[in-house]
Amino acid sequence: MVDSELAEESLMLFFLLLTGLFSASVSADPQWFDRHSEGWFWYEQIIEPEKEEREINAQNVRAQPLSTAWIRKNIGQYLDKAIDHPSQENVSNYLYLDRLVKEKAEQFARVSKQVIESDPLLDENVRRPISPAAAKIKDDIAYQAKESVLKELGKKAGLVFYYQGRCRLCELQLKSLRQFCHQFEFMLVPISTDGVLLPGITSNRVELHPPDKLNILRYPALFLMHPPDHIVLLRQGNISLTELTEQILQAAVQHQWITREQFNNTRITSETWYQSQPDNLPPTFYKAIKQTSVSD
Repeated sequence: MVDSELAEESLMLFFLLLTGLFSASVSADPQWFDRHSEGWFWYEQIIEPEKEEREINAQNVRAQPLSTAWIRKNIGQYLDKAIDHPSQENVSNYLYLDRLVKEKAEQFARVSKQVIESDPLLDENVRRPISPAAAKIKDDIAYQAKESVLKELGKKAGLVFYYQGRCRLCELQLKSLRQFCHQFEFMLVPISTDGVLLPGITSNRVELHPPDKLNILRYPALFLMHPPDHIVLLRQGNISLTELTEQILQAAVQHQWITREQFNNTRITSETWYQSQPDNLPPTFYKAIKQTSVSD
């Protein structure tokens, strides 16, 4: 009898102890019961120490006083304070920051100049000579290449000129087209859409209803024709000789009627990036980009 009472008392003490421990654990985490949807094997993602340390270091660098990031973030506050409360101290603090920014800019400009002048991929003088005499030679070379390419293209392409005989702008456009075709040996196909022919043309045609696919909305309308079945819009409305040559060259390289090298030779600037990107860029550039991507 005594043993059974002792056993019962021991069981009660154990139960009370267990209840107290359970209550303490629940009070420590009051949302424990709300997490049943996570199942028995929930876990919380733990930030890797290295990643956490890297983020902290990055934040420290950004927050380092007088760094560029720090100045960018805080200089406005110093300016506002100097304007709202223009004491000698406030104004002096802002002007010190302003002077520091200018010093950083001057150092950056000086090093940038050194880097640019020592790297042909960055040096604008490589793309187009700065010297007037050298620039003139570059222009002459580009013009000769342009003339050669256009004459070669004129052997297999022509201009289709849709006009209206009562349109004075069409008559003006015709004069420049005849000059262009004579200079670069292009064939010109003039087509009247109102039945009125412009004077001075021996190969006039009449086409009262141009093909719908040309979508002609304004006259004059000029197209580049490349047999057997290519016709490319150059301009609806008037176009100058300079624009015309440029439009023809752009259309020709886009449709691969001339090579990219031929097109580049007609430029007054050298396409250094097109020829080298991305293979010949320095490895340090890609290394810096990779490190930035990792840190982000």
